[in-house]
Amino acid sequence: MKITSFITGLGVGAAVAMLFAPRSGEETREVLFEKAKDGRRYAKKRLRDLRNVANDVVDRGREVINDQKDAVTAAVQVAKNTYHRESQMRVS
Repeated sequence: MKITSFITGLGVGAAVAMLFAPRSGEETREVLFEKAKDGRRYAKKRLRDLRNVANDVVDRGREVINDQKDAVTAAVQVAKNTYHRESQMRVS
């Protein structure tokens, strides 16, 4: 949502600047070109940051799943050992 707002603001700002700017057409184009480059840099940085956050979340999710898997495996092993021990005691 913030990126779309930024891009929309960039467009509106560019339109207002063209209407009220005391610059020549060439200067105005140069300013608009620089603003567009700034917008692309901003969008790339935000995308890179978002990708890093997503990777961190996925990595943390994997850690949690592995921890849970280890806990379940240990619980199953305890249950098997208990069952085996109890069944041996009943036979004896």
